[in-house]
Amino acid sequence: MDRRPLGQLAREPLYNTRAVVQSTGVPADTFRAWERRYGLPRPHRTSGNQRLYSERDVGVISWLRDRTNEGMTISQAIQRLRLEHPDVLKPEPAPEPLPLVPLPQTDTQIARVRQRMVEAAMAFNDTSGDRAFDEALALYSLEEVCTKVIEPVLIEIGERWATGEASVTVEHFATRLISRRLSMIFNMVSPVAGRGTIVAACAPGEEHEVGLLILAIFLSRRNWRVIYLGANVPIDDLVETVRHVRPDLVCISSTTELTKRDAIEAVTQVLHGVPSPPPVAYGGMGFIDTVEVPLDGAHRMFGSATDVTEQIIAIIEDRSRHRTRSSRI
Repeated sequence: MDRRPLGQLAREPLYNTRAVVQSTGVPADTFRAWERRYGLPRPHRTSGNQRLYSERDVGVISWLRDRTNEGMTISQAIQRLRLEHPDVLKPEPAPEPLPLVPLPQTDTQIARVRQRMVEAAMAFNDTSGDRAFDEALALYSLEEVCTKVIEPVLIEIGERWATGEASVTVEHFATRLISRRLSMIFNMVSPVAGRGTIVAACAPGEEHEVGLLILAIFLSRRNWRVIYLGANVPIDDLVETVRHVRPDLVCISSTTELTKRDAIEAVTQVLHGVPSPPPVAYGGMGFIDTVEVPLDGAHRMFGSATDVTEQIIAIIEDRSRHRTRSSRI
């Protein structure tokens, strides 16, 4: 359990209701009743009206749980919270307009956090790596942490490995540390239902899954249910999963030339081996110099995880509109 003062916990909305229940042991009906009556916790509402809770919300719920377990009524616990943690009850600051040019101080902060994560990896220090990750989440949105911190850190460590400054064990350690934290976040933000279902898998032999995991988080944050299959997924197993799940779209990732051919074969088998196949989005570093796969339903993805998230949603929505028009004819 996080023992930091409540006022130091991040306000970034990350966790869905199920994750909060699992973390605190407090039934959802209970803390929703606290929200209605006392205005605490203060979850963020998505465009789909889904509640998302911050670390601070989870800390407040846990604090109130502990006080009521000690014998206080909830109203007494709220009153004590007001006295001991007045900063928690302050209204959220109004967002300031984003500057057209990033402030140098912000760039310096990002560079410092990235450097701390690289140094933690080089020293095989889990604790320092986790602290740097926590600092990043406290300073920036989850999307910014993924695109401006995590991805550059992994690129820098990869470059150090290529020049002999870092061993392959450093790269593996950094990937494991980051994947562990991202997996925790993914489990917390994944909706039970959602706007639709997406299957995400790495090609056979592909062990680098951080990029795909970030994409899965971004899609989950947009209220899509992602069935995340992870690294090195055999083609037959992927096809069988798609047949069973009948998703709205399949994502296939490859980061190297060695796995690109199997990724293309996976795209082909899904489109040819599944009745009424869903569209397949494929991408990753392995496809930088590759022409399009010449199959209906195959879509090559470009750009950052944010860009790819928008591209995938656009593909699904376009297909849905096409089906609606066809059904009216």
